[in-house]
Amino acid sequence: MLTKPPLHSDLQSARAAHAPPHVDVARFRTDLREAGVEEIIGTLLQTFVEDAPARFAALEQAVKEGNANAVESAAHAFKSGAGTIRATLLAEGLGQAEATGRAGNLESMTGLLEGIRREYLAVVSELKATPQK
Repeated sequence: MLTKPPLHSDLQSARAAHAPPHVDVARFRTDLREAGVEEIIGTLLQTFVEDAPARFAALEQAVKEGNANAVESAAHAFKSGAGTIRATLLAEGLGQAEATGRAGNLESMTGLLEGIRREYLAVVSELKATPQK
């Protein structure tokens, strides 16, 4: 018996179902539990979601202005929050942006900024869709 090949959207859904999360909320929760403050997880994640647009905008503006010091500073501040909540890929991208700003070599920032934008939007979307009790 012949079967119908899966649709492209079915493949994307299957991939998405098996993709690792953009934020390791379980690890973050464990870290908070070990520190005795697990009950604040919702507040911390909500604060990240609320602050992230301004953090990204500051980085984007620094890149637009070609200001390497501002790129380094904005990336560092955003990286700290992303790392805290265990948004590892976002933190890694921001770490690269921070190093790029520190080196004063902003030629690669356009492509790097687009990757950071995609990951930041994915993190925020995931956090908005995940209950944080």
